[in-house]
Amino acid sequence: GLYATTMGDCKIMIDKYSATDPAYAGIAQILMALNLGIATDLWGDVPYSEAFQGQNGVFTAKYDAQADVIASIQSLLDQGIANLAKPDNIDIPGSDDLYYGGLADKWIKAAWTLKARYANRVSLKDPNSAANVLAYLANGITNPADNMENPHPAATNTQNQWGAFAQQAFGYMVANKFFIDALMDPAHPTDATKYDPRLDYYFRQDTADYNKAPLTTSKYTGSDIADEIGNPDASTVGKYFGYLGPDSDLVAKNFPVITSFEASFLAAEAKSRLGQDASADLNAGIKASVKYVTGGANDGSSIATYTQATATLTNIMTQKWIAMFGQIEAYNDVRRTGIPVLQVRPGSAGAKPGGIPQRLPTPQNEIDGNPANAKVIPLTTPVWWATH
Repeated sequence: GLYATTMGDCKIMIDKYSATDPAYAGIAQILMALNLGIATDLWGDVPYSEAFQGQNGVFTAKYDAQADVIASIQSLLDQGIANLAKPDNIDIPGSDDLYYGGLADKWIKAAWTLKARYANRVSLKDPNSAANVLAYLANGITNPADNMENPHPAATNTQNQWGAFAQQAFGYMVANKFFIDALMDPAHPTDATKYDPRLDYYFRQDTADYNKAPLTTSKYTGSDIADEIGNPDASTVGKYFGYLGPDSDLVAKNFPVITSFEASFLAAEAKSRLGQDASADLNAGIKASVKYVTGGANDGSSIATYTQATATLTNIMTQKWIAMFGQIEAYNDVRRTGIPVLQVRPGSAGAKPGGIPQRLPTPQNEIDGNPANAKVIPLTTPVWWATH
C-alpha cells in the first residue's frame, strides 16, 4: 500500500508537476517523506533510490540503509518547502487538497515539524539531533489550527480505522491494564476528578456484556497481560476514535498526523537532552493534547503541572506516549528510548529472548518477488535508529 499506491502516486506528481506546478510537487514531496518515514520506521532498510522504476524495467529495487533513507526524507522535505514557496504555478491546489485546502503556509509548517520528528528520530546517532529539532520547530506547527489530520468527514461518514475496527470486531481489541493504570488514579478508581481527562475519550466505560449500556460509574478496566485468556469485557476504544458502542452508530472523526502537541513534546525532549528547562514545553504538550482529545471540553491544567525538577526525560516520554495513543509515534518512541518500560505478556512470542518485537516482518510477497534484495531480519532486532 505504501509503495504501490501512496508513494507511487507521489512519485508521479513530483515527476509531472515540478516544472509547471511546484505547489503540487511540493505537497507530493512532503507526503512522500511522511510515508517513506512510516516504511523505514517499521522495516528499517527499505527501497527508495531504486524504487518506482518499474517503467524503466527495474522491478527488484535495492534496499537503502536506514540512515540514507532518513537523509532522503530530510531532502524531500527541503525540496517540498522550497517548491511550496515558489510563486509561479499554472494550477494552484484548492479543494482537491484534502489536508490543508491548498494553503501552502500550513504545508510548510507541517514539513518543518516533520523535519523535527526525523531529527529527533536519530537522537541516538546524531550529536546535533536536539539542536536540529529546536531549529526546525522554530518554523513548525505551534497553533492547533495548523494540525495535519487524516480527514474523515461527517458528510461522507468515513470512519477512521480504530473506530471501524472496534465496530466490526467488538471485543477483539481492548485496553491494556498498563495503559489504563497510567491514566487512572489507583486510589480513586471511580472518581472522575482524579484521573486523566483523556480517559473518558480514549476509552468506553466497561460493559457487563456486549448488549448493555455503559456502567453509570466512571469505571475503566484494562486486560492484564498476565491473564492467559484476557478480558474481552475490558474497555474498548471510545469516542475520540468515533466509537460510541456496539449498538451505536460510528461517528466520523479526523485522526492526527502531525500536531502542535507533538511539536511541544519534541521540544521538551530536545531541551531535556540539552540540559535545559523543559517544563513549559511538556506542560504545553499535555494541555494541547487534552484539548485536542476532549474537543476543547478540558484544558488539561489539572495534570499539566510539571516543574523544572519533574520535567525529566522519563516523564516527558511517558506523557508523550499517552498523548500519541493510536499513532505509530508511540511505538517508535518506546523502541528508541525504552520509556515507558513495557512488560511482555508471559508465554507470548515476545517473551522469548529479545522481548517485544522491534520491527515488522518482511512481507512474503517481497521475499518472493525481490529475493536478491529483500532482508529477512528477526523481529527482535532493533532498527538502526533504535541502537546505540
